[in-house]
Order: sequence, then C-alpha cells, then structure tokens
Amino acid sequence: MDWICENNMLIENETKNLMQKDGCLELKESCKEGYLVTPIIETTEFTEITLSWNSKTNKDNSVEILIKLKIDGNWTPYISYGIWATNGYNIGIKEHYDDDFVKATTDKIFIKNNKYANAVQLKVIFRGKNPRLSLLAFSTDGGDDEPLAGNYLKIIDNVPMISQLASGHKDSNSICSPTSLTMILKYNGKLLDLEDVTNGTFDTGTKLYGNWPQNVAYAGEQGMRAYTKRCKSINTVKNFIAKGIPIVASVCSQEKNQLEGAYSAFPHGHLMVVIGFQIKDNVEYIVVNDPAAKSNDEVRKFYNLEQWINVWRHYIYVVTKINKGDSW
Repeated sequence: MDWICENNMLIENETKNLMQKDGCLELKESCKEGYLVTPIIETTEFTEITLSWNSKTNKDNSVEILIKLKIDGNWTPYISYGIWATNGYNIGIKEHYDDDFVKATTDKIFIKNNKYANAVQLKVIFRGKNPRLSLLAFSTDGGDDEPLAGNYLKIIDNVPMISQLASGHKDSNSICSPTSLTMILKYNGKLLDLEDVTNGTFDTGTKLYGNWPQNVAYAGEQGMRAYTKRCKSINTVKNFIAKGIPIVASVCSQEKNQLEGAYSAFPHGHLMVVIGFQIKDNVEYIVVNDPAAKSNDEVRKFYNLEQWINVWRHYIYVVTKINKGDSW
C-alpha cells in the first residue's frame, strides 16, 4: 500500500508556523521552527513500512520526519528518521529505535512477533531559515498486487552506465546506491557528478551511503519527484518500464551463483538500475545497469529474471521529473 501527500495537498494537514508557497509548505520567515502533523491514516495490515520525503534544505535549515504506528490497538511513540539537510548536513540516527513491537532500521521499520500495524501518523518538524517540503509518503507490504499494464519488453537504452568500482571514489565498494541514483539523475538531465551525489546522500549517523529515504530525499533536492516503494511483485517494475521510467532496485544475495553474471555476492545488499526486460530463447531476462562492474562498459547486464526475483528485496526507488505545472 502506498500513501502520498504532495504539493497543495500538504496544507490540508495540521500545521503550525507554516505557509503554502509555490505548491510547497515552507516555514514562515519570522519563525525558527514549525511542524506538520497528518491525520491518523488507516491502512491495510502491514509488517514493513518505508518513508519518503522531498524537500529543499541547506546548511541553515532542516526537516525531521517522524512516524508512529498503531499495533494491536496501541500506538508506538514517534520514531525519528533523523534530521535531514542536503549536501552532507544531515544529522543521522546512530542507534535506531527498537522495542517489543517494532524495529527501525536505516531504510524501513519492521513489526515484530507476528503482529501487524494498521494505522500510521506522520509528523514533520521544520527548523531554520525557510526549509520547504513538497512530498511526504510511505509504502508498506500490505495491500493488493497490481496487474500488468502496457508493453514492458523494451530497453531504455539511454540511461548512462557508471561503474562504482572504476569511479576512483575512496569508498568505491560501498556506493552502489548513489552510483545508481547518479545514473537516474543524469538520465533525467541533472548535471551532477558521482562525487556530488555521494556527498549528498551520505548518512552521518550510520556512516553509510545506502540510506534509501535519504537517497530519494537527495533526488528531491535536485527538483525530482522521488520516493521509495515496496512492491508486491515484479509487475510494478514492469509497469514502470512500460511507461519509460527506469527505477533503482535493491537485491541481496549470499552466494555469487544466485545471480549468474553478477560481479559478486551481495550479502549486505546492493542497488542497481532496472532499464528493461527481454525474452531470448523462451527465457525472460531483466536488463540492468549494475554499478558493480570493473568498467563503465561492463555495467549493462542481462540477468535471468527468475534468479533476479529470488534475490530482489521488493523495494525500489522511483525518481521522475515533476509534472508540468507543478511548482518546486
């Protein structure tokens, strides 16, 4: 299940010291702090949830996103996703929340002990000089699958190929997420270098580059509409390709042979860009730009789709241009 509140819809929430401007919520000039609180959002039952937001921040301001969940009729406290500001000015979470009911991680929150959550409430705290918010969203593992819609047997061939391993970055083994995001941003016409994106997405709490919400938040800072999504099946990915939208997907494998043709196993997780699907000799393949490659020319991979689905975590980043007429 997905929930998205954006642009002029944001002002419909409870707010303090905020004003609507150019399709966004912005902290009033005379105020140093304000907040948005959503109504209670009833959901289908779920056991995993991930958050997203798009904002405009800098070293002089920030937004902090908090979430609480209803489990067996009881509410958790508000759980913070850290204080976000772009270009490395975030204040990340060093020790994530964990109690008898939920466990928060860098990317998502899990419901424990075979329980389910069925309601959500979000809060955003604005601090500093005029931070802005254009989108607030969450995605869960609840709800129904979506049917296939459109021709997905195509390759979006003009997505740039960038190798994390050949980048020369000091942490080249750990930057699959910002490398994948850089490919998507360049595809959408953003003139950003990999170094810019790694600096912007680095989580100062965990000291990691692969914080999913912060990666899409950084894309939002570049004027994109960006969010993380939990998919029920591969149909969701195929439908994005049918629309001509490449996406970033997360995989995890314990053995190299789980994904034939991969550079290595990815026991701690790995991100890559999905750019298409192809059937050859009655076998279906997923076409990706996999940053785990020795050179840029070796980034394009054709993975057996069945193998790929078996290592896929069912989470993706969706990063698109803002619709014409929307302000940012």
